[in-house]
Amino acid sequence: MRLESLVAGVRAVLAKRLATEHGYGNKKIAEALGLSLPAVTLYLKGRRAFHISKELLKNERAMKYIDGLIEKIKTKGPLTHAELYDAAFNIIGTLQAGVKSAERRPEPEDAEVAPLLKSLKERIQAEQESAEEFMRAAVELKSDFMRMIFRILASDCIRHADIIMTVVSAIEEERMIQVDKFAIKRLNTLVEKEEKAHLQSLDGVKHLLPSGLITVLIELIEDDERKHSKILKKIMKLVEY
Repeated sequence: MRLESLVAGVRAVLAKRLATEHGYGNKKIAEALGLSLPAVTLYLKGRRAFHISKELLKNERAMKYIDGLIEKIKTKGPLTHAELYDAAFNIIGTLQAGVKSAERRPEPEDAEVAPLLKSLKERIQAEQESAEEFMRAAVELKSDFMRMIFRILASDCIRHADIIMTVVSAIEEERMIQVDKFAIKRLNTLVEKEEKAHLQSLDGVKHLLPSGLITVLIELIEDDERKHSKILKKIMKLVEY
C-alpha cells in the first residue's frame, strides 16, 4: 500500500469521526486536516479513500493511532503534514504485520532453505527499520524538498520489504513462479510509452532551479524511468522464452 494512499485513508477516517463523534463542521475539519472544503465533502461522502478507510476501521491498532491524532487535534489544534505522514507510516507497519502474521506458515526444515529464509526475514526487518528511521527524519526536517527525499527513501524501503515478503511466501509454500503471458504487442506499447517519457528531458528544471536538492529529486525520477524500461524489456524476454 502506498504511503500517499494511506494518508488519504487516515484523513477520511479522521474527517468522519470528527464530524460524527465530535461535532466538527466542514470548515473546522478542513482547518484541522489541512484540506480544502470540497476535499472534506468528498471524504465525508465516501467518495475519496473509501476502501482504505474501511480497512483502517477494522484494524484495532490502526484505530489507536487515529485516536491519538484526534486527541492531538482537540488539545493542540490542526495536524501538521509531518504528523499525518508519521502516523500513516506507523499504520503501514501495523497493517503489514497483521497480514503477514495471518499468512505465516511453519518454516521448512530443509538445511539449505532454512538459513536462506532466516536471512531474508532479517533483511525484511532491516528494511522496515530503515524505513522507520527515514520517516522519523522526514518528520523533523523543515525543508519540503528534504522531507520529500526522505519520504521517497522510506517508501523504497517499504517496497523492498514487500518484495522480500512475497519471495519468502513463495519459498515457504514451495510455489512455482510463472510468468503471466502478456501480449508482446501490449508490452511493446508500454516500453514505447516509457521511452517517450524519457525524451521529455528534465534538465531544464535543473538549470532553472540550480539547487542540489532539485537535482537529487530529478535524478530519482530519471533513475526510476530507466528502471521501468529495463524491467519491461526483461519481462518481454521472459514472455518470449
